[in-house]
Amino acid sequence: MKKYRTIFIGAGVLILALLFYGFGVQKTIDDILAMGWRFWIIAGIFLFNNIFMTIAWKVLINHPVRPSYYLQLFMARVAGDSTSSVNAMASAAGEALKAIYIKDVVPFQTGLASVVLDRTVHIISNVLMMLTGIFISFFVLNIPLWVSLGTLAAFMLLLYIMMVVLKKQRQGFARYLLTRIPRRWLDRFMNEKRWEKVDTLDGEISFIFSSRKTMKSFYASLAIHYLSGFFFSSLEIYLIVVFSGNSITFVHSMFLYIFSMFLTGIIFFMPANLGTSEGSFSLALRFLGYDPAIGLTVGLIKRLRTLVWSLIGIIILFFAGMTKKS
Repeated sequence: MKKYRTIFIGAGVLILALLFYGFGVQKTIDDILAMGWRFWIIAGIFLFNNIFMTIAWKVLINHPVRPSYYLQLFMARVAGDSTSSVNAMASAAGEALKAIYIKDVVPFQTGLASVVLDRTVHIISNVLMMLTGIFISFFVLNIPLWVSLGTLAAFMLLLYIMMVVLKKQRQGFARYLLTRIPRRWLDRFMNEKRWEKVDTLDGEISFIFSSRKTMKSFYASLAIHYLSGFFFSSLEIYLIVVFSGNSITFVHSMFLYIFSMFLTGIIFFMPANLGTSEGSFSLALRFLGYDPAIGLTVGLIKRLRTLVWSLIGIIILFFAGMTKKS
């Protein structure tokens, strides 16, 4: 894994080098200098996104959570999400970290089930955003109709797969995943006690699908994920472009966000989306008729914003360790 990680990092650095070689460095430097102190407005936008995403997580927790615990949930979310800035695959550890962080106010199994549901909701909202992006592309891009319809069919298939996943979560998702592992490997680390814990986790996950009342919480979480993530992420890109002295419409900013999410999602194994994030913005801007060099500015500013919030997450974890929080 270390060898592959080194190869992917090298590939990401090469992509960045090719982008700078093709577009030049001066344009990006000028854009960043033009932004100046307004970078902190960009970083602050993510605060509101985290506030709403914490609410979306809170409604999925099958346990009484007093309003006074909201700050702890917020800190757990920021701390857990800081791991995904390293690698998308590392976000799995961050999800478990959230459940550990709040286990003094929410039982661990319940907390773990809630973060699994929250991640599921997040993935579904991303699929819906991509479908929205396909709809937007009908109006902002001059591409053949058959290409758009083919892409739409592919995402409808993806949405169907997500519905199958939801059905499995209702029936016992964790057990289902484990039973996909070859028996000779599964028997090495699973025993009766651990199977009981798996069934308990499945029971917590499936509870959200047990009645119309609990399903309302699921739909509410999905709506918050979709609206908050779509709006604030698009607003962030819009302000980055405007603050750097360039111009763009908000609808085009929405398309940039969705296109980048789609492309980086395909190449998820790249550490921190190195090179692929900047390249996706540049490619989308070229499609829309803008200067593709702006994509480097957008990608680098978003990377700096991610670094700021990752440092905040690390500080939260450090503080938790200093106070001997398990």
